[in-house]
Amino acid sequence: MPTYRIQPLEGDPQTVQALRLRTDDEHVYFEDRVQGHWRPVLELHLDEVERVQRRLNEDNGSWIWVTEHVRRMPL
Repeated sequence: MPTYRIQPLEGDPQTVQALRLRTDDEHVYFEDRVQGHWRPVLELHLDEVERVQRRLNEDNGSWIWVTEHVRRMPL
C-alpha cells in the first residue's frame, strides 16, 4: 500500500498509508478502497499542508521519498 509523509506548516511530519491522494478546492484527502467504495483515511485543509511526499520502494529494499504536487482542483 502506498505510504505518504505529510509535512504540515506547523508541527511534526505525519505518515499515512492510503491507496490514493486527491484534492478539491479546500482539502487534501488520503483514501482507501473498501468494498468497492473510496473511504477517507485522513482529510486535511490545504492551507495547513506544506508538503506531501510518497514513498517509492526500490528493488533492493531501500526507498526514496518523492514530492507530490498538491494543488487546488476546481469542484
